[in-house]
Amino acid sequence: MTTFALISDLHANLEALTAVFARIDQLGVQRVHCLGDVVGYGADPEPCVRLVMQRCVWTLMGNHDYGLFHDLRDFNPLAAEALFFTRRKLRPRWFGSRKRALWNYLQTLPHRREDYGFLFVHGSPRDPIMEYVLKSDPFFERDKMRSIFALLDRPCFVGHTHWPGVHGPDYSFRQATDDFRSFRLDGAPAIVNVGSVGQPRDCDPRACFVVVDDMTVEFHRVSYDFRATQRKILAAGLHPRLAERLALGR
Repeated sequence: MTTFALISDLHANLEALTAVFARIDQLGVQRVHCLGDVVGYGADPEPCVRLVMQRCVWTLMGNHDYGLFHDLRDFNPLAAEALFFTRRKLRPRWFGSRKRALWNYLQTLPHRREDYGFLFVHGSPRDPIMEYVLKSDPFFERDKMRSIFALLDRPCFVGHTHWPGVHGPDYSFRQATDDFRSFRLDGAPAIVNVGSVGQPRDCDPRACFVVVDDMTVEFHRVSYDFRATQRKILAAGLHPRLAERLALGR
């Protein structure tokens, strides 16, 4: 089986994305796939989309990518504000085609992918774009977890929650940490969350991605210059909370 890297939830954070690709190159991994949310929240949608187009073999549609082209009533105010900003940055004009390729790329991203014997979605097998599979679901949403796992006959990789870790066959969630960085899949249904490159929320501000080698999954954390990202967010006129949270990993 080919070794490959999985990135997700980049959220227009160019500094984090550049640092992650540099680490992937150091590891010698040549195939990279993206589970969605290339845009949203951050101030650098255009260079991030271009980099993903250049570097990723395939990319899935995330809820923020989807929101770029649809009604935003289901998004919280900060997310909606950032997507209005992203529309202004990426929407093609009548003259010139520099942005049209980016716009068309995001608009036509697939919702799911089967590859390497695995399933890949942004959200969940039941709703590939919008549904969260939360770390708390095994405790509070057992019926939801039963319904989701009933759709699986293989391991599934997701993003969306920004919390890296794995839901096992008993639905329990084990969070990825520096002490739990690597594990082996056995082919049975499982849900692996690859974490977030551009906006981690597990109280660790380092960018997160995974490398899959045969059936071994390894989480990687990468420090990056989040202060530079914060300055860009503030300079763009986006809400200060979007900058502040990067330092906290929340």
